[in-house]
Amino acid sequence: MPAVTADVRPSVPAAKVDPDWSDPPEYTIEHASEEAGEAIFTRTGIGDPYRTGLPYPVFLALLELNSDVLGATPAAMGERFGFTPRAADAKSADRDVREGLPVGLHLTDDPNTHVPFLVHSCTLCHAATVRWPGGEQLVLGIGNRRIRVHAFEAAMAQVARGPSFTPEQLLPVATRIARDRGIPWAPEWRKVAVARTIRGVNDRYAPRAAFLERVQDGLPGRVATIEAFGAALGQLLHRDVAASSDIGWARIPDTIGFAQKRTLSWDGGSDGPSDALVVDADIAAGARLDWLYKHPLQGASLSTFLRHMPRELRFPGPVNADLARQGKAIFERACARCHGTYEDDGRAKAYVEKVVPLGLVDTDPARALAVTDDFVAAANDPRLVVGGLRLVSTRRTSGYVPPVLTNIWARAPYGHAGQWPNLAALATAPEHRPVRFVVHGDAPLDLDKVGMATSDPGTPLGPGDYLLDGTANGFHVSGHPFIADLDTGAKAVVEYLKTL
Repeated sequence: MPAVTADVRPSVPAAKVDPDWSDPPEYTIEHASEEAGEAIFTRTGIGDPYRTGLPYPVFLALLELNSDVLGATPAAMGERFGFTPRAADAKSADRDVREGLPVGLHLTDDPNTHVPFLVHSCTLCHAATVRWPGGEQLVLGIGNRRIRVHAFEAAMAQVARGPSFTPEQLLPVATRIARDRGIPWAPEWRKVAVARTIRGVNDRYAPRAAFLERVQDGLPGRVATIEAFGAALGQLLHRDVAASSDIGWARIPDTIGFAQKRTLSWDGGSDGPSDALVVDADIAAGARLDWLYKHPLQGASLSTFLRHMPRELRFPGPVNADLARQGKAIFERACARCHGTYEDDGRAKAYVEKVVPLGLVDTDPARALAVTDDFVAAANDPRLVVGGLRLVSTRRTSGYVPPVLTNIWARAPYGHAGQWPNLAALATAPEHRPVRFVVHGDAPLDLDKVGMATSDPGTPLGPGDYLLDGTANGFHVSGHPFIADLDTGAKAVVEYLKTL
């Protein structure tokens, strides 16, 4: 689960047990492979459970004691914070499924204590159920448009400040739950597990109080990427990292363009081998640099999987074939220089990554400008280098990278901050676009407008709905006039984009 820290150590170090280190066998990779990368992406995550996970009995106790803040069950917690649901099946051979854990949560067994730890994989944020009238499909790699990562973190911080977050409260509840559910919870480990969890969570969230205060009410499917990394860097370097005055909100991206990309961020600001870039986010989630360096084949395996990740996803509505053919010709003449060209099945054929300056694309600058000089200095601090080798460097680009457009019809909302709800809005001249509107986040996609369903700003909010204010810094709906500039060709280009 995102950014949850637990540091469980034995009270009396036993032989061959490192009190700071848990390395479950499923994280051992002898040879980099696509299969190992798939397991990381869909199931196990990167690991380091003492820093990125929680002992499962303690996690369940937290839910019971704080049901009003977290939800009473894993499923209720997932619904509250927008995790992709997974139905429980008591007969399944998969423990994660038996427990009804949301997609992206996983139980890994600590070899030291034999206690299962709850950790998260990439699919917590990079998988979602795409719904359309008459159908739906769970799609790996696509950005979760419902998840509220920072709201979950803020809830954990609230729990940590509450009266139930003490050994006296947590230990008996965790012990009862473990006994009733048959979860390993050996007497010699219980007290230290609870004590280390409390310390780990406090160490994680107390220094992030100012950050969480700023971001806890963020829109679903958005993350304050730079601010989150800044908070993590500050904790690693034991200093504050200066942030921009405006939050650089970013939509959780689709991983489908990984094979064509050189960098993985909206602004193209991080350079380095893809094997290193692909595990970079785990630092913000609490994983130690030592863990990443001691598991060097995780990044190689994960990037191999992402380059070949299978996906069968076609537009479920009608497509005007003649109009789409016209749109393809227009697209390749007017749009391909930034977004590339595509095979008939939607796969990228030719794409060269570039940063388009803010002055040209004219979209909201907050995400690009969130990369402050102090952030660049912190990200490149030599104290973060292990073994004398720097794998990733960071710079401020003052622009945005045009995305690969495969399956673009299913990836709404659009723009780096999700400021355009559908392609119909994006294809409208900037001065005529809707500025304030309700987005129906749980509704099926609007196949006519190609994207999220919306309504007037006075519409009462239902489950999953939210108001997007395009006058707010970080979400301005201006910029990218290029489809609208095509005039009569705009409709044809949108029709072509349905086919990708």
